Amino acid sequence: MINEITLELNCLAWFEQTGWNVLNSSELSPDSSNPLRKDYKQVLIESDLHAAFERLNPHLPINCFEQVLQKLNQPESLDLVTNNRAFHRMLLEGVPVTYKKQDDWLHDHAFLVDFNHVHQNRFVVVNQFTILGTKQPRRPDIICFINGIPFAVLELKSPTDENADIWDAFNQLQTYKEEISDLFVFNEALVVSDGVTARVYLSLIRSRTIGYMIMPS
Repeated sequence: MINEITLELNCLAWFEQTGWNVLNSSELSPDSSNPLRKDYKQVLIESDLHAAFERLNPHLPINCFEQVLQKLNQPESLDLVTNNRAFHRMLLEGVPVTYKKQDDWLHDHAFLVDFNHVHQNRFVVVNQFTILGTKQPRRPDIICFINGIPFAVLELKSPTDENADIWDAFNQLQTYKEEISDLFVFNEALVVSDGVTARVYLSLIRSRTIGYMIMPS
């Protein structure tokens, strides 16, 4: 009999088979021996993001990374949809940066993902990723990171639970949007599934990103 835990493990196995690196949230915990997060509010894996910056932007000086990190960590609006649209624009067009070369100030863009060369990117999937919310800690079932950025959130329900279905999973994601909104600034897809039925929520302009993201190998 399949339950939610089994479904989650099967999902992680599928990601691993398609080329994703599978990590448990304890491996990224601020309390671990080799923490990859400063605290439980942080939703970016900064070490992966920094490595991707250097790998994908050899034309930029390394100090431009701080500008990229600041723009990603400090959205300009209080509206989640506005911030999500702004991030999507930076994802496709690059993050604007400015740096000085000799006596001139140059304006350029730092790219977050290489859409043309899949293996230039790092794909990581994490289960039970704890995020400190406005009311209490929240743990989305599965989060998909590309180059340290949380692109997709998966919420799962047991197919054998008569009191829960994919719409309960969908409602759970709406709660997450309210309580851990920083996670959804970067979101390109929401996925709900009970192991039998699944739904993916994304806009048409994002089809290129998602088609690329799901199958890295």
